[in-house]
Amino acid sequence: MTRATNPLVDPSSPSFEELKHLSASEIQAQIKRLNSKAGQLKMDLHDLAEGLPTDFELLPDLAARTYDLFALLHTLKQHLKTLEISP
Repeated sequence: MTRATNPLVDPSSPSFEELKHLSASEIQAQIKRLNSKAGQLKMDLHDLAEGLPTDFELLPDLAARTYDLFALLHTLKQHLKTLEISP
């Protein structure tokens, strides 16, 4: 797998700062969209790991993007809970 043939998710995912102003329903939609991206990244990371040592140089970038996306999802889910609790 090379960068040219690798179907990795676009690394331009939004940040929490860009999303925190959204309504609860908009955040739910973002979570759904990001969950899909996260699932793809997880599969890509698994596929890359299975092929090691081939393309080992892609591992740090892919692992960091996977971590960042899952961290964003965690933060958005926590924020959504606070929005749902608040009047």
